[in-house]
Amino acid sequence: MKWSVHPAKDHRIKTIISLILILSFLIYILIFFGIFWSILGLLFLFFSLYPYYFPTHYEVNEKAVIIKKMFMTQRRELCEFKRLYEGKNGVLLSPFRRKTFLNQFRGVFLLLPAGRDEIINYLNTIIDINSEVSQEVRKQETAHENTESQ
Repeated sequence: MKWSVHPAKDHRIKTIISLILILSFLIYILIFFGIFWSILGLLFLFFSLYPYYFPTHYEVNEKAVIIKKMFMTQRRELCEFKRLYEGKNGVLLSPFRRKTFLNQFRGVFLLLPAGRDEIINYLNTIIDINSEVSQEVRKQETAHENTESQ
């Protein structure tokens, strides 16, 4: 399953207001501090905000989730994830079974488009299957360890 999200295109008013504020800030820096600091500010702002202004492409299959941004591609195996949390703008894939403060650092947040129900159902199905398989593997390993110890 593949989809793309482009927040700047979806929220045009926010985008216009943010661009006006950024350009105003850069002009202020240019006038009072010089071109070097203005260009440095532009670079910092560009690299920190590029996921908002440029599209992000997502691909999820039975084995992995692939996130393609302008300057990087991230691939994570779906067997790593144990739980899915729905948010306002997307879903968080968590490697933990229970809610913990580490979710936001170890998990992967996927932005979702307007028709999100199909994607959420697909992800829930895949994660449920992976957690069932991992539970079976753990049971087999435990049974194998018990027979070896006897």
